[in-house]
Amino acid sequence: MAETFTLEKGVPKYIQISQWLQEMIQKGRYGIHDKLPSESKLAELFRVNRNTVRQAISDLVGKGLIQKKNGVGSFVIAQSQRPVKYTLQHISSFTDDMIRMGLRPQTKLIGKSVIKAPPEVGEKLMLGRDKKVILTERLRLGDGVPLVLERSYLPYEEFKEILKMRLTGSLYHLLTRKFRVELHRSIQTFRAISLSEGDAKFLEVPPHSPAIFLESVIYDSKSIPVEVLHAIHRGDKYVFEVESGRYRSDLRE
Repeated sequence: MAETFTLEKGVPKYIQISQWLQEMIQKGRYGIHDKLPSESKLAELFRVNRNTVRQAISDLVGKGLIQKKNGVGSFVIAQSQRPVKYTLQHISSFTDDMIRMGLRPQTKLIGKSVIKAPPEVGEKLMLGRDKKVILTERLRLGDGVPLVLERSYLPYEEFKEILKMRLTGSLYHLLTRKFRVELHRSIQTFRAISLSEGDAKFLEVPPHSPAIFLESVIYDSKSIPVEVLHAIHRGDKYVFEVESGRYRSDLRE
């Protein structure tokens, strides 16, 4: 009996097949110019109909990884996108990071609203009681691939004009150029998380996939907090880099 794989419930089957093929390409199991297994073979492997497999192949064609030749088969023409490196050395703009890596940055605005500051956010922004903040939710993409889900909190009174703006580019460019804010330093903390169903849908991965949650509190040159950013990075696309100083033997436990 041929080997078969069981797909998860609640996640579109074609997405799971597409991700499996991407992983196989990234690991070099299918190299450049290699022919993928036939649609019928993949349908048998995952116990789905051929239309589902065609959707998965079309997804990879759209991402520029696969070329489909009618009557011949599907061939690998590019490797999966290499991991995006996030360096915890300085305040970083997603747009600038993508351009530096040779990727095309894109931003999809999910929503912007004025809300009462959540207690934790209000405390980190040093706001008074019942103060309002602007919440913006944006999906950041590189070469069309969803990479980061961002939720940014800004003090309402200082940045209310942002509500009239499109916010499809770099928010930090806006803060520095439009509002004349000097982004002087940030305190960044990060941890591993499991994605909720809603966030996984935005990032186009299965629910409970691993991700990296980054909180960044940014301060201006007078040490006044400007922004609290909660950024959820895809665990399969990001690596985090930290540069350390020399070992100090004079430190004692």
